[in-house]
Amino acid sequence: MRIIWSIKDLVEIAKERQKNKFDVIIVVSGARGDGKSTLIYKFFSRFPVFKPWKHQVYSRKNVMKLLEETKFGCLFDDEAIRTGYKRKFFEEDQQLLIQMLNMYRDNFNIYAMAIPSFYSLDKDLRDLVKIHIHVIERGLGVVHISNEGILYSDDCWDVKYNRKVEEGWARAKQKNPNYHPKYNRLTTFRGYIKFGDLTPKQRELYEEIKVTKRKAVYVEEMKAGEEGGGFYDKLIDRLKNGDITKETLQEICLVNGLKYSSVCTMLNIRLTDLGIKDTLSHFLAKPVKKVVHNNDKGLNDRFGYRP
Repeated sequence: MRIIWSIKDLVEIAKERQKNKFDVIIVVSGARGDGKSTLIYKFFSRFPVFKPWKHQVYSRKNVMKLLEETKFGCLFDDEAIRTGYKRKFFEEDQQLLIQMLNMYRDNFNIYAMAIPSFYSLDKDLRDLVKIHIHVIERGLGVVHISNEGILYSDDCWDVKYNRKVEEGWARAKQKNPNYHPKYNRLTTFRGYIKFGDLTPKQRELYEEIKVTKRKAVYVEEMKAGEEGGGFYDKLIDRLKNGDITKETLQEICLVNGLKYSSVCTMLNIRLTDLGIKDTLSHFLAKPVKKVVHNNDKGLNDRFGYRP
């Protein structure tokens, strides 16, 4: 039996949780352009309290501000890779966000995040998520709900078992390119959700907010760098310690919504200001130390698998 959800069903579940004095944390994952933000925007448009210019945000700072100030409200974290990315470079800020989600859970907000891979989230943040929707194609997502009441496991998403299931899909796909994954074999599976596109008016407003707020975040980050802010100093510390590559730097730029070329320019300026004669290219050319991260290696690709 194929269980089909609608956005109305999702809204009713979220409202029921709020009514019973619970917060609601939702993650929508999927490939770029498949409609993650569209689904969240259409979901929140069913709530009268949703004000796009206020609640559609692009920085951890604004997420935390809304968590503190809003009650029974909506938080649309449109690029959560900036907010909850699991790499240790952002660990201090992540822990603060996780503390705030726990501290203000009695504000009973609905916090929805858009992110390419669910398993790119910090594990402690991932464990707070109740609903995960993975968009497999435009207009269609797979609904997962965390397993609650587990006594003998600290993994509410049953990663070990579900990983094996997906590895089986990958092998089947190699043998048959037309193979379609059986998502109902995943222990967190609850059904499929169908959704349409935004209206032209909604799309125009969404894009305007995204462009405006992204630019504001970018300008703020660059200004912090010009003033010797912590962001660039952290990068330089990592460069001097020999644990950063060009690829890592590009990844950090992606996470923070910054242009790689602009960050390189600011780093060279900062190196000069600190009296360091070597340029960025010198540090990036050095052999990189091997660092072991407990970051569920390989899950990004497996859980980003599309039929």
